[in-house]
Amino acid sequence: MRQPSFTSSFLPQMLSFAACCLLVCPAVTSASDDPYGGFKMGIQSYSLRGYPVEEALKHSEELGLTYWEAYSKHLPMSTLPSHIEDQKKLLAGSGITLDAYGVVGFDSNETKAREVFDYAKAMGLLSISANPKKDEATFALLDRLVEEYQIPIAIHNHGPGADYDKVDDVLKWVDGRSPLIGACVDTGHYLRSNEDPVEVIQKLGKRVYGVHLKDVRTIYSDEEKATLLESLPPNRKKHLEQEGKIFTILGEGELNVVGVLRALRNIDFDRNLSLEYEENPENPLSDIELCLAEVRRAVAYLDDEEEGFVQIWDGETFDDWTINESPETWKIADGAIICNGPRSHVFYTGDLAPFENFELKVDVMAEPNSNGGIYFHTAYQDEGWPKAGFETQVNNTYHKDPRKTGSLYAVDDVNEQHIPDNTWWTQHIIVNGKNVKILVDGKVVTDYTEPDGQKAQQGFDRLIGKGTFALQGHDPGSTVHFKNIRVKKLP
Repeated sequence: MRQPSFTSSFLPQMLSFAACCLLVCPAVTSASDDPYGGFKMGIQSYSLRGYPVEEALKHSEELGLTYWEAYSKHLPMSTLPSHIEDQKKLLAGSGITLDAYGVVGFDSNETKAREVFDYAKAMGLLSISANPKKDEATFALLDRLVEEYQIPIAIHNHGPGADYDKVDDVLKWVDGRSPLIGACVDTGHYLRSNEDPVEVIQKLGKRVYGVHLKDVRTIYSDEEKATLLESLPPNRKKHLEQEGKIFTILGEGELNVVGVLRALRNIDFDRNLSLEYEENPENPLSDIELCLAEVRRAVAYLDDEEEGFVQIWDGETFDDWTINESPETWKIADGAIICNGPRSHVFYTGDLAPFENFELKVDVMAEPNSNGGIYFHTAYQDEGWPKAGFETQVNNTYHKDPRKTGSLYAVDDVNEQHIPDNTWWTQHIIVNGKNVKILVDGKVVTDYTEPDGQKAQQGFDRLIGKGTFALQGHDPGSTVHFKNIRVKKLP
């Protein structure tokens, strides 16, 4: 099996694309040419902690960012009128809007808490990233203050061992309280805690008041781990030794940036989307540029007009599709093809077939412990698992099969989960000559080139040629949804 890696084969392409983006994506002037797709792209100023505040603001502006979440060493907190006036003048001169501040600790001391809220009100903050003490007195106080000041607090997770490690730690304390007590989703720390940030955002919903975008990469190679341990600072060595993970440039790790942005759009998130890059504090700017290029890439993928693609499912009927055995496995509801039942396959039998070189995109959602698949270069058969062509796997948490979503089944397998259950994603298959790429929400997870002289496997052809597409209904315990099936033929 291949070493599990979300971007191993895609990284050189991503870096090349990122370099281009740095040249062609200047600071935006209107919504129509916004490379961040309407998100209020900003930065947690901790990312620039190696610079004094004036330089940090200048670098932010040069990066094309106009929103800040400040940390205390850049903008110390004080409610003195002269201090507030000085900070406002400093920000106004830089073109930076201060939307959020943190991370701030809270306990049951009302005087100290009011100082924070008074500062937030004076500075016009939209939220306060917070690490409140986990007791009833503290949360009763915050319940009153968020309503009085109409400024939300956003509970920040800090990874394994912290007070707020898992999303359930946050949900437990916000349950039944003011809707203005919510969360700041730090994607990197949730990845450290083995939680999927997409699922976290879905669980928190409208209680998401802030986001710290950062990425994490799991180190599987003992050799790479040993090399890193020689160069990492002490706190990062501890993370690697205990968790097997390191922080990395956005897009080079395990964060599904497209999925995070889609989830934020689904909850109408309209606050500061703060990049937070904690590495290389003395010289982070080139790394930050790459992180921002990855956000732009993800936005471009989400908003792609898909020129040249043709819908091959009408969204309402099985016209141009043929079901083989067990037709009761299939139904159409809510604009999706849904399979649940005995083994069955539905084949595309419309006029556009056969397909040789192509791009196929299918929006997919799998329910818990479900297995399914999307076939290409296949042919209709009355029963059984399709012999011709290849299956691209759909499996996030199906326990009986280790091959995960994005696998080229039994040819180039992926054993790392990329997508949570009950979440829509786009499975994108590109076949060009002897090369097959499978992308999950815009990230290449499989990149396979058929060797010269490849022969059919026993019982299955699994040879690149030409044919049609099919969707798989795997078993009665699996429920998978498919929609928005579109294809573009390639030369």
